[in-house]
Amino acid sequence: MKQNKYKFTTLLLVLSIMLLLPFIKVKASFNDSFIDWTLDRSIFAHQWRNDSDHITNLAMITANGITAYCIEPGIVADKGSYYSSTNNINDTNLSWANIKKISLIGYYGYGYSNHNVKEYYMASQELIWREMGVDNVWWTDSKYGGNTINIDSYKNEILNLVNNYEVAPSFNFKKEYIVGDEFQVSDNNNVLQEYEIVAGENVNIDKNNINVKVKDGDNNFTLRRKQNGKQSVFYYKSGYQTIGSFEYPFDYEKSYSINHTYGKIIVDKLDFDTKGKVPSSSSASLEGALYGLYDEDDNLIASKKTDKNGMVVFDHLVKKNYTVREIKPSTGYTMDNNSYKYLIDTDNLNIVIKSYEKIIKNKIVITKVLDDEDEKVCAPEEGVLFHVYDLNNNLIMEKYTDKNGNIFLNLNYGKYVLRQITSLPGVDKVKDLFIEVSDDKIMQSFALVNHKIKNNVLPNTGKGIFSYFILFILLIIMGVLYAKKHN
Repeated sequence: MKQNKYKFTTLLLVLSIMLLLPFIKVKASFNDSFIDWTLDRSIFAHQWRNDSDHITNLAMITANGITAYCIEPGIVADKGSYYSSTNNINDTNLSWANIKKISLIGYYGYGYSNHNVKEYYMASQELIWREMGVDNVWWTDSKYGGNTINIDSYKNEILNLVNNYEVAPSFNFKKEYIVGDEFQVSDNNNVLQEYEIVAGENVNIDKNNINVKVKDGDNNFTLRRKQNGKQSVFYYKSGYQTIGSFEYPFDYEKSYSINHTYGKIIVDKLDFDTKGKVPSSSSASLEGALYGLYDEDDNLIASKKTDKNGMVVFDHLVKKNYTVREIKPSTGYTMDNNSYKYLIDTDNLNIVIKSYEKIIKNKIVITKVLDDEDEKVCAPEEGVLFHVYDLNNNLIMEKYTDKNGNIFLNLNYGKYVLRQITSLPGVDKVKDLFIEVSDDKIMQSFALVNHKIKNNVLPNTGKGIFSYFILFILLIIMGVLYAKKHN
């Protein structure tokens, strides 16, 4: 009796454990996922493997209620049972498989967007089987014979999405952009709405456009396929085939570079008369002119002087409206009163201002007259030649007095010497006249007076050699008489 009672107690304990097994909780990722499927007995899948046709009904698999697929053809799955799950394919016996491709097929299959008919499940399952080495797959409405079910359009749509998954947005960026520029550029591949920004504070997405604000420093950014917080999951169980669910395939991202630069305004100062870098006066210089750079509110933000080549450079400029004005001219030149206004942006990075500077000039009027004391008149002298020299004694020009005794000169900035070269017979020459041109638009007038030459000699008693001979004899006689008187 005691032995029978012991056997009964043991049997009761075993039965109790068996009844409680479905309710015993297991650790996460170990026997944590319930695999099941429903059969569609009106659709038959044909797998041509190992030179034979393997026929099964369409089985639409679920893992924990989520759409899943068979990814290990030829091996039986355990229906209505618990599997272990993992995100790492290496935990299963399928480490060799092209999981990226399979994950994408499953992701774009049944349940993606508007893919809500079973043909999408059939198409995804077929494509996965083919990726896993099945020679051929087709579908019919009868196990033997019957009509072939054509799902090519569904497969093509899924494959098109798969092939474009790693097609990243493409932008026609310019070679470089100026700091401060803001621009919008469209994605040529029209996939931008499938991406999100994961790096880059100066960019944002607007439908199929990306907006960029160029800053000083790093303007690079990275785009990534939008995530949904899910991953591909692989379900495995000893002795049975591996199942997969693909709510999110894998992360894909791409980085982009935007080169930044700065603008520049160059003032190129030139001589107005020579149209070049050689001043129209040896005393003038294109160096040392002071220019100011002003912002759009007319605030002076920088000032610089022209170099020996008559140039000044305002650089490191961000996108903005600028004005350039001359504050002080260089030696010998007049003030340029123009205001040069420019917008510095990506399309106008380097502005060159050709400033043709006008030299300081004076009109000089010389009046040449003869003061005739005998006639008591001052008469103009015509045809008298004058030379104009610079301070280095270089001949600048030569001029003859007109009928009114006038010479008109236009002299550039500097110091000059006016020298009389010819004179009328018996008339002296004037001293050199020093002329300085330092202030613009002034007329200087000078009157030069000549006089007749006076001869302080003895009275003339004859003409020519005879007169000088008589004078010589008289001097000898006077000398002889003087000698006798004192003897």
